[in-house]
Amino acid sequence: MRNKIIIIFTMFFTSILFNACKSNSSTSPTPPSASENYFPNGDGTTYKYSTVQTDSNGTQTSGTRSTTYKGTKVVNGNTFQIQIDTVAISGFSTSTQSYFLKSSSGVEYALDTTGLSQAIPDSLMQYIHFDASLKLLQTPLSDGSSWSVFNMKLIYGVFSINVVKVEAFYQGMEKVPLNLVSGNVNENAAKIKYVLTLTVPDLQNFTTSTVTYNAYAWFASGIGLIQLKGSEAILGAFSGSGVNLGDTTATVTQSLVSYNIK
Repeated sequence: MRNKIIIIFTMFFTSILFNACKSNSSTSPTPPSASENYFPNGDGTTYKYSTVQTDSNGTQTSGTRSTTYKGTKVVNGNTFQIQIDTVAISGFSTSTQSYFLKSSSGVEYALDTTGLSQAIPDSLMQYIHFDASLKLLQTPLSDGSSWSVFNMKLIYGVFSINVVKVEAFYQGMEKVPLNLVSGNVNENAAKIKYVLTLTVPDLQNFTTSTVTYNAYAWFASGIGLIQLKGSEAILGAFSGSGVNLGDTTATVTQSLVSYNIK
């Protein structure tokens, strides 16, 4: 989705190839109506979120994330909308662009493979097989809904594994308290659980080790994404800061404070 994601995945894959890596609120089961709009995408729509990040030492940093949908871009023959994210934390501000496509089946983000193809020689690219996009949301939602968000497979000789796998699971409807600039509200929202599974192969011993990270997102009808909680390793991919595996115990919470739907 972003160059940072590609860089992290590239570093991860390269280290594998050269053997550098050894190594609660209650929810309702009632499904939402198929006509619910959990991702308004009008051009000019804006959101602002409060952000709290906690590292492995328990140190917290706070800031904001601002999101704007502005314009379109053709990616791999498809017209995607442009999402601009500006994250301001501890006095530092960074802006990124991503590209998403909304359809009757959900919302997906384009994966920019430029960095990957430039970083890995053509002779090694043959071992990587990955999805061209990341599916943030699948619609309509129903009891037991689940879907594949992203997969990256390593095929090396007889060795074939999903090195990176992200899955999503619909958890039901939940009331989410929000401290909006306009006042405090409780929004009824669809809760989605995301599970990122990293499988690290040991090519010398033909064994693997697996680690998983969990995160949650809440989508309110007519508003969109209203809250994110959980592992920063996965949530960064959907919130403008990319995937960061440097501190896998780091967590992030982002809550909506204002929005303007176009």
